[in-house]
Amino acid sequence: MPCIESLDAFRVVVPLPEPLFVWGKVITEREFVFACAHAGGQTGIGYGLGRVAGIVEIIERHLKPLVVGRPAHAIRPAWDAARRAMRMVGEDGAFARALSVVDLALWDLHAKLLGTPMWKLLGGDRRDVPCIAIAGYYRPDDPLGKVRRDAEALAAAGYTRFKMPIGEDRDLDVQRVRAMREVVGKDALIGVDASGAFDSVKQALDAWRAIERFDIAFLEDPFPAGSWQLAIALAQRGDMRVAFGESLSAPGAIQALGSPDGMDIVRPDATHQMGLTGYLQAIAPALESRKTIFPHYFPDVHAPLVAALGGAWIEESPAEADTVGFRLLRAEQPVIRSGVWHVGERPGFGIVWDEEALQRFRRL
Repeated sequence: MPCIESLDAFRVVVPLPEPLFVWGKVITEREFVFACAHAGGQTGIGYGLGRVAGIVEIIERHLKPLVVGRPAHAIRPAWDAARRAMRMVGEDGAFARALSVVDLALWDLHAKLLGTPMWKLLGGDRRDVPCIAIAGYYRPDDPLGKVRRDAEALAAAGYTRFKMPIGEDRDLDVQRVRAMREVVGKDALIGVDASGAFDSVKQALDAWRAIERFDIAFLEDPFPAGSWQLAIALAQRGDMRVAFGESLSAPGAIQALGSPDGMDIVRPDATHQMGLTGYLQAIAPALESRKTIFPHYFPDVHAPLVAALGGAWIEESPAEADTVGFRLLRAEQPVIRSGVWHVGERPGFGIVWDEEALQRFRRL
């Protein structure tokens, strides 16, 4: 196996098809961070959301010297060395995201050098993974119309599982959830995402009781990331299925969520929880405890992992209600039929990148 010859990182900023209103913020574009590892004539690519500053600098300054020159298959030693190097600085935030995209690049490279798709490299034989479509974000000028349009477009495209935000206005949320249910029908799955809106179990329960009549499958992120123990306490009450974990960066915290006394639905994220290596470490208790695993976004990464390692669903932002813009970076779109993602045979994570788009949207 060849050694890593070079590693480079850069930012990509893509426009959204329409503004996204999230907790008082107006989002008109999405920023991604990429890492590219080169060896043996192949390039492994890792990526994630660039939600915090300094990720590219961390990769160039702290991670690159630990990676370049190592055998391409020696991913775990590089991961361990990176964590040791940052112990006195802290592993959260920008460092966690930086290590994630580098680790994903190394795994992608390793699989490409072996000529095998990621789901096969990890020992899987499952090809189809159900998608939950993100839909129904707040739109101040037409909150109910936005929900209905998203739901209609996604249902027409064959999706039967949906997730929508709540938490800004309880009375309006009741109307929005009702509108979603009316459009998608009684048999569709609907989950809700509070994005950390609540400060107490009582607040979360009050919000849940206002909408539970609409047969809601789960409540996601009722509390901020730092209050994950409060989320466990809510889950242990048994009033609802609680999903949590996407904003945590330490694999150990995800392990706690997946313990027998943890969450109903564990939400790992390989683009934030120190890469595929961190993901493998994080989900072990959830697998052992038979918890539901539902990774956070980036289905191109997570579909192969669910196919190989287990999980109930992945999360997608389809073209019919795009909130992420990631599709602008692909030269070929994934195969999704009737809301089910089909993993392919291309080596690595199997993405066909639009090189021209990557250059066009690239930023310093």
